[in-house]
Amino acid sequence: MILLCVSLKLSTSASFRAIQKIIVVLDICSDLSFKAPSHSTILLWVKKYGYYELARTKLKANDWIIMVDESVQFGQNKLLLVFGIRQSEIDFSRPLNFQDLSPLFLASRPSWKGEDIQGQIQIIQDQIGTIIYAVADLGNPIKKAIRLMGLPHIYDITHAISLAIEHIYKQDDDFIAFTKRLGRLRASQALSKMAHVLPPVQRIKARFMNLRPISDWGMAVLGFLDNVHDGRFVDEKQNLMWVRKYESMIKELALLNKMVNEIQLQLKTHGLSKETIWVCGKILQQGRQTRLCRFKESMTDYLHETKKLLPDYDKILCCTDILESSFGKYKNYLQANPMVGITNLSLSIPAFTAPLTPNGILEAFEQTKVKDIEKWTMENIGPTTLSKRMEVLKMGRS
Repeated sequence: MILLCVSLKLSTSASFRAIQKIIVVLDICSDLSFKAPSHSTILLWVKKYGYYELARTKLKANDWIIMVDESVQFGQNKLLLVFGIRQSEIDFSRPLNFQDLSPLFLASRPSWKGEDIQGQIQIIQDQIGTIIYAVADLGNPIKKAIRLMGLPHIYDITHAISLAIEHIYKQDDDFIAFTKRLGRLRASQALSKMAHVLPPVQRIKARFMNLRPISDWGMAVLGFLDNVHDGRFVDEKQNLMWVRKYESMIKELALLNKMVNEIQLQLKTHGLSKETIWVCGKILQQGRQTRLCRFKESMTDYLHETKKLLPDYDKILCCTDILESSFGKYKNYLQANPMVGITNLSLSIPAFTAPLTPNGILEAFEQTKVKDIEKWTMENIGPTTLSKRMEVLKMGRS
């Protein structure tokens, strides 16, 4: 029962209350004759498993790699998360999954300075042995911390690609005009009879990480304009004819997205090596346009400069997508009540890395007590946004 409930929570998007109802339905349909645990009990089980994974002693070795990132602001605080994996244990035939990783540090603060992060990494290194390099984005506190530690800093490939694209297109007149036209179309036609052909919503933050939705929409519209001969679609054709003006830009973005996807597939699956650098070089030759040539130059520099940081390693881990995914899953847990902010539910993040096996669950529960979670919460989370709110409003009602 415990394994089923924890697995449902960590492997699906079901809420804690939904899992309780799922168990009730299973009991009714299968006549299993067991009592469904409450949602708060399932929540406690997840926290216990997460705490155990975070607190358990890690093997001391000389080939640890760390991934470091701080979350976007949840309420008043930011989470600092450090995952670790040994170089000798990376399977470079596939992307990383959660079970490949060891959670090394998790805590919340209003802000994290470089010296704070460096201090935590130093404590981690004292516990696990030698850290050979760190994979992270270029956030100033994290960059400073890695520099202070004297570690090679491998820049995450997803952020590197996004930054290269941003430098090329952010101030480009054609791109600005095209995206502004998309925005105006959404604003003016959202409630009209043309709502079914509106372009996708453009991201405000990190918009250059994923331009695929607008290029896919543009290519679909161009295909529609080329092939529509039906009198039923006169209004659609008239309202979308302006897209023709940006045909070369749209096709360029489509090719760029194709190149980006192929490069990411190589590097996120097989790591950075001489072989993948060669394959990426062939991929980058597809683009002949000026802007795509600039992208080729940026990516070529990234690949070769990154490889120079660790010349003695055949393959280098260069992606933190799995860490970003853990923040995304945790954020999804908070959607029902975002005012709560960061709580000890953040222990679900290290729980993602736990083996979902009977033995794993049994060992975790035997060695983890509720008071362990309470102590960790006071030391690493502190008062939550909701608890502060309740305290203030309670005083106002007294």
